[in-house]
Amino acid sequence: MTDLIGLPIKLQRTIDGPCAVCGETAVIIGAGAGPYVASLRCARCDRHRGWLPTTVANFLTDLVVRFGRPAEPITIRNSELAATLGASAAEASTAP
Repeated sequence: MTDLIGLPIKLQRTIDGPCAVCGETAVIIGAGAGPYVASLRCARCDRHRGWLPTTVANFLTDLVVRFGRPAEPITIRNSELAATLGASAAEASTAP
């Protein structure tokens, strides 16, 4: 997962709110701890925002390996298909 360290992510899932301290919605992927693959830190104030799910980390790793590190933050949104199938998934977009 070291390919993901420092990668900026915009959170636009319905379960994600802005940072309680500064209101930022972007996070930076950081190192994992214990059983967690990677951490999510606020892009503005560096507050811990949560842990990156393994399924999303695997998806992002594949994305970076195939296409390289994106110049713009990757946007993580809800996936209608995944909700229908009962699986967790992410959609990536480089659109602002």
